Formats: sequence, C-alpha cells, structure tokens
Amino acid sequence: MDIISKARELGNMIGSSEEMMNFRKWEESLAKDHKARALLKEYQEIQSEMVMAVHQNSEKEKLDKIKQKLLEKYDEVNQCDVTRNYIESKEKLDMLIKKVNDVLIYSITGEEPCSAEGCSSCSGGCGK
Repeated sequence: MDIISKARELGNMIGSSEEMMNFRKWEESLAKDHKARALLKEYQEIQSEMVMAVHQNSEKEKLDKIKQKLLEKYDEVNQCDVTRNYIESKEKLDMLIKKVNDVLIYSITGEEPCSAEGCSSCSGGCGK
C-alpha cells in the first residue's frame, strides 16, 4: 500500500461523509440566498472589526460597543436557517477533519494531541 493511495482513499471517504454532504448542501443554499450571504458577510466584518480593536488595545467602551453589535448580528445569523445551518455544518466538518488530523498525528508520533482542556488534561508542554 502506498501512502498517496491511502491519502486519496481517506480524501474520498471525507468527501462522501455525512458531514461533507451536509456542508455542501448548506453551502449551496447560502450561495443561492443573497440575503443570507449579506448577513454572514456583515457578521464576519464585525468580527474583523473586533479583532482589530483588540489588537489596537482599544478602550473598553469601544470594545463593548463592538461586542454589542456582534451579539446582535449573531442573533440575526442564528435566526436565519441558511446561515445558522451553514455555520453548524461547517463546524461539524471542521471537527471531523480535526479528529482525522489528530489520529494521523497520534499514529505518526505516538503522542496524544492536546484536548480541549489543554495541558491540564495531559500534563504536556504545549502551553494551552
């Protein structure tokens, strides 16, 4: 068995997984829905605004205003079936790919990847 053929097989399995099929369905729905795309874009722009404000050490008052805008837009995103399901399906696909990557890392190195709790769960030195 050659590594590349196994990688191709794994890629095909991920490509036909329930997580990928669900993601593609909602990605297609998002592509067809102008209002949903605009809503998601607005949300992502406010997220970027927050990141920039944090990096610039902005005043608490400014951060609070951006946070409030972000929370309001998040509520709008969750009220829209297309955007909510698109985000949820993307998160599930990302989790599947992370799990696959974790298995690969463990298989190669013999070391468990850090858990969500960080080093407190494994006493490792990754600093999480």
